[in-house]
Amino acid sequence: MDLRTYFDRMAEHWDDEVTSIDEARRTIVFLSEIGEQTHILDVACGTGAMFEAYQEKRPKHVTAIDLSEKMAAKAADKVKNNPMFEVRCEDLFQIQDERYDCIVIYNAYPLFTDKKQLVKKVAELLKADGRVTIAHGAGKEVINLHHSNVPEEITSELLSAKDESKIWDEYFDIDTVVDTSGFYLFSGKRYTTKDI
Repeated sequence: MDLRTYFDRMAEHWDDEVTSIDEARRTIVFLSEIGEQTHILDVACGTGAMFEAYQEKRPKHVTAIDLSEKMAAKAADKVKNNPMFEVRCEDLFQIQDERYDCIVIYNAYPLFTDKKQLVKKVAELLKADGRVTIAHGAGKEVINLHHSNVPEEITSELLSAKDESKIWDEYFDIDTVVDTSGFYLFSGKRYTTKDI
C-alpha cells in the first residue's frame, strides 16, 4: 500500500479524537520563530492540526501540503475563508522554485523513509537562514508504537531526537532538541553558506 492510499482511507475519521490546540503545538510555533512576516511550508499537513497554532502567530502566509487528496480537502475546508492559507494536495519532492522562511513537519516525520532525500529537499526550499522544525505531540516510544500499526513499507522507526537531528547536520545548525515522554522536537537553521 502506498502512502497516499493509506491516508486517503484514514481521512474520514482522522479528526474524531483530535483535541483543539494544545501546548505542544503552541510550543512548536514559538520555537519555530514564526512571526508576522514569516512564509511557512507545513509539510504533510494532514487535516490541518497546526492551523490554529499558526493563526495565533499571524504569519504572512502558510502553504500547507499533503499527499492525500482527502486529507488536504479536509484541511482546506477548515481555512476556506482565510487568505493566510493555501492548501494543496502535492508531493513535497515535486515543489520547485519556491522558498520559505520556515518549514514544519508535525506528526509525520517517520513517513519519510529516505531521510537524506528529505533533508536535501527541505534545505533547497528554505531561504538562507530559514528554519526547519520536526515535531511530534508525543514521545518517541508512543510514536513508534503507533507506527507499528502502519504498513512497514510507508514508515520508519523514529530514533532519539538527538540521533535523528544528526542526519540534518550537513545543511542545518540544529540548535533545539526536546525528547521527553510527551513531546519530541528538533529544530535548526539552514547554513547560509552551504550550497545545495
